[in-house]
Amino acid sequence: MVIRIRRSQEFTDILQRNLKARSEEKKRIDNTVHVSDILPTTCIRKQYYSRKFPDKELLSNEMVHHFVRGESSEFVITQLANMGVAQADIEMDGIVAHPDIMTGNGDTIIELKDTVSGKRLGFYDDTFRSYLRQLLYYLVMTNIEKGIISIRYNIKELKWIKSDSKGDYFFRPFDAKDVGIESWDILLPKDDITREVLKNEMVRRKTLFLRALEENNVSLLPRLIDDAKRSKCPYCQFYDKCINQDNETNEARLMAKELDLLDIKNIVDFKPM
Repeated sequence: MVIRIRRSQEFTDILQRNLKARSEEKKRIDNTVHVSDILPTTCIRKQYYSRKFPDKELLSNEMVHHFVRGESSEFVITQLANMGVAQADIEMDGIVAHPDIMTGNGDTIIELKDTVSGKRLGFYDDTFRSYLRQLLYYLVMTNIEKGIISIRYNIKELKWIKSDSKGDYFFRPFDAKDVGIESWDILLPKDDITREVLKNEMVRRKTLFLRALEENNVSLLPRLIDDAKRSKCPYCQFYDKCINQDNETNEARLMAKELDLLDIKNIVDFKPM
């Protein structure tokens, strides 16, 4: 009698197909504008191309993995938090959103984030700023003052050493921060003028996005700023079309270079400890 062990590619393929089908269901093919479409840290041109050419946005195994990790982590932490309504529907001026948690008494919005990055995020990280802007938009849409960003780190902290043609090199210090959850309280007072600035920013980006879709004119939309362009664009499936085939109006270029609201002095009071 021998215990037989073989790799089951058939079952793996079934899971991969079903996971991809589930992820495909989340693709947006209509002109409904979601908060994630118009975040300044999001490539608005990629959102355009995804709407116009949904068949070209191929789902890689890595994308499916991130989708599953994010969905499962969000589900578990939402259940553990047990604080209110999950995935509530909110809308403002034609912009829709689904915050992860809205507390039962309606006074706090909570966003749950999950990352496999070895880097611990702070205010000057693009990823953290994306999380923050998304939550601020939700607070503006609901007229709620308080929010929480809760980030789950899946691996111990890593420090970057260098990059070369073979890739990036990291090391893990003896005092590296462990896996775990880090949460941040966010307060945006109801009488703060920043609310109006953020609202105008949202409506402006939504209006421009819809105009581009209606006119089939991606040149109206700004590309990413140069730093982000170098790190993100080469990995995008729409890279050649966006960079080499389609144009960008002068107004769009100027929009990409505008000073970020979060960089204006005294707008943000950030204390890491």
